[in-house]
Amino acid sequence: MARLLLNLDRSVPARFRGFRPRVVMVIALFVLAGLGLAGRALQLQVFQHERLSKLAERQSRRLIRIDGKRGDILDRNGNRLAASIKTDSFYAHPARIEQPALTAFRLSRALNLPQGALEKKLGSKRGFVWIKRQVTPLESSTVRALKLPGVNALREYRRIYPGRGLAAPLLGFTGIDAEGLEGLEYAYNSHLKGAEGVRVVHRDALGRSVLRGDRAFPGGGGSIRTTLHPAIQNLTEAELSRAVTETGAAMGVAVVLHAPSGQILAMANVPGFNPNVYRDYDKSTYFNQAVTNGFEPGSTMKVLTAAAALEEGVVKADTLFYCENGQWRHYDSIIHDTKPHGWLGLNGVIRVSSNICAAKIGLLLPPGVFRGYLSRYGFGTRIGLFVAPDGRRLAGEAEGYLLPGKKWTPVDHAAMSFGHGVLVSPLQMAAAINIIATGGLLLKPVLVMEMLDSNGRVIQKNTRTVVRRVLSEQTTAIVRDLMKAVVGPDGTGRRGAVPGYQVAGKTGTTEVYDIKARGYSKTRHIASFVGFVPADNPVLTILVMVVEPQKGRYGGVVAAPVFSRIAARALPLLGVWPAKGPRRVPIAPKNAPKPGVASR
Repeated sequence: MARLLLNLDRSVPARFRGFRPRVVMVIALFVLAGLGLAGRALQLQVFQHERLSKLAERQSRRLIRIDGKRGDILDRNGNRLAASIKTDSFYAHPARIEQPALTAFRLSRALNLPQGALEKKLGSKRGFVWIKRQVTPLESSTVRALKLPGVNALREYRRIYPGRGLAAPLLGFTGIDAEGLEGLEYAYNSHLKGAEGVRVVHRDALGRSVLRGDRAFPGGGGSIRTTLHPAIQNLTEAELSRAVTETGAAMGVAVVLHAPSGQILAMANVPGFNPNVYRDYDKSTYFNQAVTNGFEPGSTMKVLTAAAALEEGVVKADTLFYCENGQWRHYDSIIHDTKPHGWLGLNGVIRVSSNICAAKIGLLLPPGVFRGYLSRYGFGTRIGLFVAPDGRRLAGEAEGYLLPGKKWTPVDHAAMSFGHGVLVSPLQMAAAINIIATGGLLLKPVLVMEMLDSNGRVIQKNTRTVVRRVLSEQTTAIVRDLMKAVVGPDGTGRRGAVPGYQVAGKTGTTEVYDIKARGYSKTRHIASFVGFVPADNPVLTILVMVVEPQKGRYGGVVAAPVFSRIAARALPLLGVWPAKGPRRVPIAPKNAPKPGVASR
């Protein structure tokens, strides 16, 4: 190198020979820079290759969780009450969007989203943002037609409810990630939920999205077939809604059981909601009040009190009771009847619904014995509607409230005899009255008839289950006659009569307990009616409860007519025709069951 520089120095004119140190310095700097770059390249390509490769991979891709198809919820005929369909979900790479404001404006119009929030998303420095997931077919076609740079679509499953509000509080709904949040969707989430998978969205050098990996969806979830009868569910909701509207009530609940099997044919809540757009409704409408809440049953309890007394032999069908002419002091409490009565037989006590005589009947039973019957009726414990075969609780279910025996006072004892001081869910009360219909057997209510795997094969079948025998057939025969009198011409429940059928029923009117006032309200009531029909060969057990009606007060006036209208329309759907009169073919859905299907 020195010799080369010396030769160069001799060949350069004398006036330029002073630049030699500078040339040497420049050449040296280039050599050093080259060596530095080579060393850095060696470091990056060899020693840090793995770390940098992973960093580049993270910056250029996004992992998105994809769920398999969620299983269906079916009615008893196999029609879908809840199903999943494929739909588009739109996302964006903000770095590729040249005009965030204009893109946000177009997307806000197409997807009905706030423009400001969209513009903020699209102007962010994040590599990936969701725009809107599980859009409707119209929204999807609109956005695709815009062909917006940086905006792409991914296929997902969207949960839909074809019946919209039909049985909504019972069915519940799912969140955006296909997780059950309420109702059956929540209770059977682990069975319905599909398998989880992952999609990888890559960005190339130009920022374009490339979907890589298996495009097939993961495995689907299982399905459940419920006992719900779609036509009976629909008419029950319609009649209950009519009653709530006409009376200005706060709420209504109805339960329709197939008496011989305990299958739930309908369970209605008013007001309800549309699970397809559940966010548009108040959260109070989400809850299935027939199962999750406890209420004081009021006078509907009186037939169960009489049944316990008859079973224990402390009263007979012809026993007379003095009703104190409408007012009776019991310790430090005064019990009232709505009308004054003198001496009444057991039939009259139930027919006119005397609180005083019901209290006297209940007091004939020792506290421990009476509480034992209430417990055997199914009160104070969960009925097991949302309990897995292995004993796991699947969802919230009210167990109600039954005062511990050690805390009973004579006043508590008397109050519970006519349905105050005890909390039961509407389903519990319907199941308890169904004991009279079955001749003394407590049946476990059945809501899920079958559980099916993802291929539609039955993996579990729920059949009629007798929990225990509570009453003898002789006792239930007497109580059945008492309940027939309630719906007779002189009974409190005469508006619950069904033309062409004999009805056994009981009215209930309960004052609502006011926590602030620490006493029962004189203006807020719960009107109820529960019974079964036909009385001597029961097919349906129906409970109707109307909460805080503004027009009308008594169960016989507000709730009994709803029972009558539901029964009159539901019985022909099951092939049970009036004893007299023409047999008209009812209006029924296309897949309605053949006569007698509910008796299986």
